[in-house]
Order: sequence, then structure tokens, then C-alpha cells
Amino acid sequence: MIKLIRDNSRSFRLLNKKNSDPRKPKGKIKWKYLFRVFSKPERLIIYLAILALLGATGWLGWEFSWQHIKSEPKGGGHYIEGIVGEPQYINPLFAQGSDVDMNITSLIFSSLMKYNNHQELVPDLAESYEVSEDEKNYTFHLRQNAYWHDGEQLTADDVVFTVQTIKNSSYQSVLSANFQDVAVEKVDDFTIKFTLTGESLSPFLKENTTFGIIPEHIWQEIVPANALLTEYNLSPVGSGPYLFAEYKKDKKTGIVDSYTLVKNNNYHQATAYIDKITFKFFTDDTSVVNAYNSKEITGISYLPPEERENISQKVKDDLVSHNLKLPRYYALFFNQPKNSILKSQEVRKALAYGTNREEIITKIFNGEGVKIDSPILESFLGHNPEIKRYEYDKDQANNILHEDGWNEINEEGYRNKKDTQLELTITTTDQLEIANLANLLQKQWKEMGVKVNIELIDPTELQTEFIKPRNYEILLYGQLIGHDPDPYSFWHSTQRQDPGLNLTSFKDPTADDLLETARKTSQEDERTKKYLHWQNIMAEKLPALFLCSPTYTYAVDKSVQGIELEYITVPSDRFTNASNWYIDVSRRWEW
Repeated sequence: MIKLIRDNSRSFRLLNKKNSDPRKPKGKIKWKYLFRVFSKPERLIIYLAILALLGATGWLGWEFSWQHIKSEPKGGGHYIEGIVGEPQYINPLFAQGSDVDMNITSLIFSSLMKYNNHQELVPDLAESYEVSEDEKNYTFHLRQNAYWHDGEQLTADDVVFTVQTIKNSSYQSVLSANFQDVAVEKVDDFTIKFTLTGESLSPFLKENTTFGIIPEHIWQEIVPANALLTEYNLSPVGSGPYLFAEYKKDKKTGIVDSYTLVKNNNYHQATAYIDKITFKFFTDDTSVVNAYNSKEITGISYLPPEERENISQKVKDDLVSHNLKLPRYYALFFNQPKNSILKSQEVRKALAYGTNREEIITKIFNGEGVKIDSPILESFLGHNPEIKRYEYDKDQANNILHEDGWNEINEEGYRNKKDTQLELTITTTDQLEIANLANLLQKQWKEMGVKVNIELIDPTELQTEFIKPRNYEILLYGQLIGHDPDPYSFWHSTQRQDPGLNLTSFKDPTADDLLETARKTSQEDERTKKYLHWQNIMAEKLPALFLCSPTYTYAVDKSVQGIELEYITVPSDRFTNASNWYIDVSRRWEW
């Protein structure tokens, strides 16, 4: 202690001695010798204090910057999405049967009205509209700043031409049923009037104003016989937020590998941020997931539950899953003319009792779905909560079959009636999720002595070779209800043949009358009564077995921002606010 005092005393004397020199500036020399006054531990504390001060200053500066520098989306970037299937008709008149076609069509073409990301009906090409008191006349006033991708102005002539083309049976548009009793006329260059020639049509605004408009100056030169063959179905001219850039085909197979769009800088609403969108096509969901794992794509159009575990750990944290509520259902559509066994109502009831839908939801859809008993889902107008339900009951199923004469069991465990084996064929897509569902049904039905064959078909071939000609016994398939619950297009007897969507050849005069009259009134109470009655008929007649309604998982890399979705009505609705998506950002000071 004495030594330390002496050393410090000596240091102070040195300081005073040095500072006594008038040639040396006072103060400056003191700082030079200041740290000699302190011991090593004291100097360490001072150094640490200085570092803490600098760190705190840096942190405060960063915090200030964080609060006052604002990130904003800017134009640029390339979004690449993987999807199962391939495009055929990028044309709103023919796209309805394919998710791939509808996805791309929704980005290229505009409509009078559209749904926003909250599923609210809002104007698109229409600037405003009026509806008459009797709800039979709808007048739309078009924007005058809408142009086709080739620079031509979009006018009332294009809308009238599109509707007339849809109504022309030679074009075989799926949309034709919606316009059977609808007349359209041009009032002036930017005004159109629709007139319902029959009764008022309750879903008119929701279903008849959201179709894509096609350009008259291009399509008027194409005769109906060539409508499905023209190159414009793959190289379309639209008026939407994105325009066609190119597609690439495999040189050996001729199959389209990718399809690229670029943003429309002359769009009549806000220009999109993302410069380019490319769709890459694959044969199955596993291939799509592998493409994301290798960073070939930045989005997955639909991620089935069984594929989620195949996402690589390296990229798993980068993938954002949007679990969207979608009004779709899976069902087994019984095509009775193709197999006389299905004409037996007892057999159809036994199949209903012998189907464990809880197991389907748990094993196939990872628990993400609900059982259904009707094509009108719970959240829609007219849903019947009191409908007859066929809860899983294997004993009941076996009893029904036994009483119906299927009481001979062969050595393979299958039922026979005289010389006929209880054998049925389920036809469906070769996509993994649905194929697994078909295999599970095969297992469940085998337990009650039903032999089930499974046909797994490529999605494109399934549409053209099986669904259109109704070439199947039982079709395992998904249907989308749309924005309005009106089941006319799916179940009226006039829709039994293509392009109609009645997949069961179901025909019942009372059911037809209920569907016809329900869509002709806007009174919700009246519509509800008719739909309740209609669903009771469906439950009794069992033209189809309704299975479940799963959620829709859309997975996108976290680099793609601005996606705000919760509900969609069709898968293509995920692009409703695609103009607001962005990848690149800019930063600026905000005081």
C-alpha cells in the first residue's frame, strides 16, 4: 500500500513538473500521462466502459434507423411456381375444367367484376353498374382506360362478342349454361346491358359477371370448328395484369414444360410489382416438392399433407404455408349406365355406410378437413343440417348387401349374386393424394366384400378421355362450388352431357324443378327452402357419395411478400391480389 501511494505521488509530481514547462500546452500533456495514474484493473474497467458506451451509441443509432427507415415494395423480381399438369386452353371460355388453365387465365384476362382477397365482389373492367328493380336488367359502364395487350382499346363490342360466343353452342363453352336465358346488347361504345329473358337469376352478379372477356378483333376471325385448335389458346391476348411472354415445350414429347408471363405496364388498374411469373409443370406432387428443395421454384401451387415431410430441412424455414378455406369437396360420382350393379339403390347405400370418412380425413388429409353429406357446404345459403346421414357402420353395410342378395362369398372374400361378382371400378387422377384416397376406399370396401379396381389417369387424359365422354363407373373427383351455392350446372339433368358438369347422369323431375325455380328468385328464404328439399332428394336417391371438404395449402417462399389470403373460392383466386405481391424492396428515411 505504501509503495502504491509513493508511485502515485511520483506520477503526480511528474505531471506537475511536465506541465510547468510554459512551452507545453496545458491539458494536452495531462491526457498523455492520464492512464499512468490508474492501475491495470482500473484501466480495464475504463476500457470496458468506453466499449459499452460505443456499443450503446451504436445500438441507439440502429434502433433510430430501424424506426425511421421504411421498407417499401418496388418493381422487380421473378416468381416461379410449380404445379401438377400442363396448360391446354388459356382461354376463359374453355378453362373451367382445369386448374392449370384457370390459374394462368386469371392473370391474363380481365372481367366485368372480380373478387378481391376478402372474396368481396368489386368492379374490374366495369366502372359502375345499375340493376333494375325487377332484377332483370343489368347495365354496366366500362372503364375507358382498358386496353388489350396488343394495344387495341377494349370496348363494349368485346363484351358483347364474348357473351355471344359463350352462348353459341358450336363453341361448347362450359359457361354456356349460365347464359341460356340472358340477352346482351351494346348501348354505346362503353355501355352494355344484360336482360334476363326468363325469370330473374339470383346468382347473376356473382357468376355471370366474373368471366374473362376475349378480344373481338382476334377471335372474330376464328371459326368455331377451329376454336380449340388455334394457337391463341396458348399464346393469348388479354387485358389483365400480366401478359403472355413465352412457353417452352419438351422437344421429345411436345409437352409444355413452362409458361412465362410478364407484367402489363399498361394495365387499367395498379401495375403489378413482380416483373415476371413463370409456371413450371410437373407430373406429380413429389416432383414439385423436389423442385422446391433444389430451388428451381419459389412457390408450390398445392402442397398435399403427405408431401410436407418431404420438404428439405435446409429450405423448410423459408417456406410459408397459407392454409386457405376453399368451398370444394371430394365425392364418388356413380355413373349407373356404365355398370348395372350401381343401379341398385341398396348397393349405393351399402357403399355409403361402408365408407369411413373420418379415417379418410385423418389419413389422407392430415385431419385438415370436414365430413360432408351434401354438395351445399355448411357456410353456404341453403345448407341442410338435418339431411339424412350415412355414418360409418360396417355391420349395417353388410346387412344391406346380404338382404339385397349378395350373400355368396367366394374364396377371395368377395360377394357374389348368382354368377355376378360385386366388382366396381374407381377412376381418378394419378396424383398421389387422390390415388392414396382411392386405395383407402379399396381397402374399406373390401372389408364388406366389394372388389374394387382402380384406374389412375393423367389429369389431362382424365378430362378428355373419361370425364367428357362419361367413360367411368365411379369417378373419384373434386368439385368447386363457386361463389354462389347454385348447384344447377352440376346436377340438373340438362347438364348430363359435356360441357355440362352433371357427372352421374342423375335425372329427377322434382329435383330439376327445385333447381330451376331456386335460381330464379333472389329471396333467400325461398331459395333456402328449395335447396333443403333438393338435398333431401339427393340423400335419398344417392347419385353420389359425398366424402369431405379439405383445406387448400398454398406454399410460397418467404421472399415473396404481400400475400394476404384466408378464403378462396377456386384455386385461381390465390392470384386475386397478385398485383400487390412483391419480392424486391426499397428503403427510405421517414421523419
